[in-house]
Amino acid sequence: KFCGYDVSTDSYQFTPKTCKVVEYTFTVTDETVSPDGISRPAMLVNGQLPGPAIEASWGDTVVVHVINKLTSLNGTSIHFHGMRQSNNSVNDGVPSIVQCPIAPGESMTYQWVAENYGTSWYHSHYAIQAWEGVFGPVVIDGPHSDDSFDEDLGPIVLQDWSHFTVDSRYDLAQNATVNPATNQTFGGPVVMDSGLINGKNVWGDDGAANQTGSRNTFTFTKGKKYLLRIINTSIQSTYKFYIDGHSFTVISADFVPIQPYTTNIININIGQRYNVIVEANQSGNQSYWMRSDNQNSCAGTVQAKNIKAIVNYSGGPTGLPTSTAYNYTDECIDEPYDKLVPYVSLDASTADDTVNGGAMNVVVAANDASLFKWYLGGTTFFSEYDDPTLLDIYQNNSTPDYSGNLLVKVPGANQMVYVIVETPIGLPHPVHLHGHDFWVLAAGTGTYASNTTLNLSNPPRRDTALMPAAGYLVLAFKTDNPGVWLMHCHIGWHTSMGWALQIVERQSEIKKTIHDSCKLTKNCASWDSWSSANDVTVVDSGV
Repeated sequence: KFCGYDVSTDSYQFTPKTCKVVEYTFTVTDETVSPDGISRPAMLVNGQLPGPAIEASWGDTVVVHVINKLTSLNGTSIHFHGMRQSNNSVNDGVPSIVQCPIAPGESMTYQWVAENYGTSWYHSHYAIQAWEGVFGPVVIDGPHSDDSFDEDLGPIVLQDWSHFTVDSRYDLAQNATVNPATNQTFGGPVVMDSGLINGKNVWGDDGAANQTGSRNTFTFTKGKKYLLRIINTSIQSTYKFYIDGHSFTVISADFVPIQPYTTNIININIGQRYNVIVEANQSGNQSYWMRSDNQNSCAGTVQAKNIKAIVNYSGGPTGLPTSTAYNYTDECIDEPYDKLVPYVSLDASTADDTVNGGAMNVVVAANDASLFKWYLGGTTFFSEYDDPTLLDIYQNNSTPDYSGNLLVKVPGANQMVYVIVETPIGLPHPVHLHGHDFWVLAAGTGTYASNTTLNLSNPPRRDTALMPAAGYLVLAFKTDNPGVWLMHCHIGWHTSMGWALQIVERQSEIKKTIHDSCKLTKNCASWDSWSSANDVTVVDSGV
């Protein structure tokens, strides 16, 4: 099916040549939605929440035409989360880094090869537009470490939701001005209202006369096994995902097949994905709750434990479930690293280079304008829409200097580069790297030290991992992909407030990876014209 390759193939070295092109057209528009029965403005792809799924097979070429028909003063872009984009950073979809935003009335075409397979999502990387609704799932058909399932139920898209637009809360969230009446800042953490599963949920208690909305329903046939592709697309929320009375066999983490293991609950952080198999082995005489419980210990949601769908058994009752939730501790954690054992064994090695020479301390503080910003090693990230790094490299082999040492150059080929981040703040951060899967060498509470034990023997590989609250995270990647790659916290507020850095990898080789320079230059020319006419400037980090 995959040109003779299978789950034991090293997909970093081999990709099937299918000669098949899968093509989509995405139109981004302003809409009004009510996924839980409460109406609010949104920005959507093809009028859908979530947007339409990209479906392809391992080795296919994917072409996505994106048309910006937003009537508000918004550019847009599409990033394909976790896709490696080998020698193809021009199609990574990040404004200020590899492109200018797509101006209203304009379009841009992205093209890439599905070198990795499994489950992911695409989303806008313009400001916090993704969480206004510009996102959707990605399914790349490929082999599995356990293929005993009878049916693929497709993506299970988890997201947090608010009855206000996230854009309307951004200025408040970053406001570090002190209220003299309370001696507290006006801004700070945002509390979301609820959450959705595949774009639906209710608002209000079951049985209440004023409850609005509806839930998604899944039907199991007793004795069958189902593949679920779970994706956390939230702006700030970590979930514990489970189905009452059932257990999961976990077979992949992000785009990496793993040795299967069994658990009742999946801890899934922002940007992460898990493929799991669930067996319909419970009584068919009742229905069961599928739950996506927000962990309020690190980010608040009003309706934190009422984010649900319904699982019915074929031939059984279809009323509201009376099943019992699993017990757990409210916490934001990754799945246990000793369980995330990649099916294809690849060892890491000692560092050839470490980003910025050692551990970068991550803190939040007010800047001179009394706005909260996140700082890495004393610097907060900033970039300009009209001056993307890739364009500078293409035109004159230079790089912008807006963020000092948060533009990191790694010139050597096939080097092992470590990234070490740590924080004294009791808040975890899901860290995502573009253009690579990384090895997770260590994570824990406290501070990183030179004698911290690192796992170099087939450690977990993925593209999004959690830095624990008041803790540290040690990642490693191999410089095998020339390009400009963003690394950032995937809490949307934090990215916009400067929790990011960019890696310029093998700069001398980047220009020859840009096979369609017109796409880069013409899109920027269109953006420059529109943004100048409408006085649009960067109001956050630029990414």
